[in-house]
Amino acid sequence: MSLAEIVTTPGTLQQFKKFVVEYGNADQKQAVQHLTKWRGTGRKAYPAIEADSDYPTVDYEAAGATDETLALEEQPEYIAEAFAAWWQMDETSVIQVFDRGGTYTAGTSCIRPDSVEAHGSCLHS
Repeated sequence: MSLAEIVTTPGTLQQFKKFVVEYGNADQKQAVQHLTKWRGTGRKAYPAIEADSDYPTVDYEAAGATDETLALEEQPEYIAEAFAAWWQMDETSVIQVFDRGGTYTAGTSCIRPDSVEAHGSCLHS
């Protein structure tokens, strides 16, 4: 199934969440529970699946925003690892997680089994 098919096939987000509840680690479960819908696909350097979430919008200018931003930036890495376990991918792809306001804030992470260790990078070490 391609990323476009995942986005357009009803029930795939629920299937993914169910998979993570059953097989994911605690960090993956925590991150994935915030996803609300697949939003679409795109292509920049790599094919990307976009997901909406209920994560708050971060005011980057506010005091303490750095800690909040860093915490949010880790979430797509956990989601990407879970997605790599759930989806058989044919090419390097990424996931982008948008906040509840629809503004891209949480970052982009390469979909790979070691995404957290690789800090979301698609470059192989």
